[in-house]
Formats: sequence, C-alpha cells, structure tokens
Amino acid sequence: MSFGDRHLDLLLSRLFHDLIGPVSAARNGLELVTDFGDDDVGTEAMELVGLSVEQAIARLTFFRMAFGGAGSSAGHGFAAALPIARAYLASRKLEPAFDIPAGAPTAPTGLIKVMLALMVVAADSLPRGGRVAVSLVPGAVEISGEGDRAELAITTREALKGVGDPEDERAILAFAVARSAKRFGVTVTVADGAMARFRVSHPDLP
Repeated sequence: MSFGDRHLDLLLSRLFHDLIGPVSAARNGLELVTDFGDDDVGTEAMELVGLSVEQAIARLTFFRMAFGGAGSSAGHGFAAALPIARAYLASRKLEPAFDIPAGAPTAPTGLIKVMLALMVVAADSLPRGGRVAVSLVPGAVEISGEGDRAELAITTREALKGVGDPEDERAILAFAVARSAKRFGVTVTVADGAMARFRVSHPDLP
C-alpha cells in the first residue's frame, strides 16, 4: 500500500498532537508571570516553563530521528540513540528499561529509526503508564510495552504487518514503521498476544 496524502495528514497530526501539550504548558507558565508578576508566581511558573520546554525539545529530537531524515543516514549507534529515547519516555512519564551493553555495535542504516518508532507504538499501548523495554539480543532488538492494561490495538497490529488502511493517528505510526522497515531491509516481527512485543532484525546486525 502506498503512503498517500491522507496518511501524511494523519501522521503529521499525530506528531503535532504530541508537541502541543508541552508547548501549551510553557505558554501557560509565561501567562502566569504576565498576569501575576514575578514576585507571586515567578519561581513556580518558570519551573513549569522550563520543564515544558525540555519536554518539547525531547519530543522534537526524538521525532527527528524516529520519523524524520535524521534517522535515515548511516552511522547511528545505540549509545547515541538511547539518551534520546530516555528523554522522550520521561516526557510521557514512562519508565525506560534498556538492556543494551556498552560498546554495542553501530546499527545497520535505518534500524535505529525503526527501533525508536516502535518505542512510540509500544508507549501508545500503555493507557495507565508503565515501562518500555528494549533489549539487544543476537541478530535483533526486542521492544515491548509493559504496564497495567497494556494492549496493542488490532488496527495497529495490522498496520505493522502492512495489512489494512490506517484510519486513526495511532495506527498511522505503525504504518510508517512498516514503510521504514521495508525501505531499509529491516524485519519487524509482532509477537502473538494482546501486549506490544516486537522483534527488529537485520542481516547485518551481529
């Protein structure tokens, strides 16, 4: 299935939605300072602004690599990607659980991009919070979302397999993952069961 204009609209809407929250919170903090002055709410308001700006930066940096051109070039390693992933998960109040040893090899082109994007899919499966786990195993990376009532939507599962036509902003992320994986020769395997469990492999990954 081709990636059409409607799919692009859905994908951009989803990414912008994730950015509106922290940006709006930063604006609210600045409005508090304007309305009440520095003496009354200055410290609290500026803490809100600072936190919200950091969240927005974390999400923008993450999205550049997961869905933009920054993740499409060669030479990206796990050591550089994991701090970006941690900051993104923190902005969503989710716990990272990464088992990637120091000195892990540079990943094949596109694999980090697919891995990060799948972390968003895993995060979306956690309606009550939890953790996103990432482990490097021989020949593959395993990603999962773990938490109370964790569940991968059927439409998302189908989109990851290249089946169906995504109609919502969550399934479109999975559709984008499937397209990226195909582009870079990365294989994404979706485990059976309700939870989000993925295996990402590539012939050049040791």
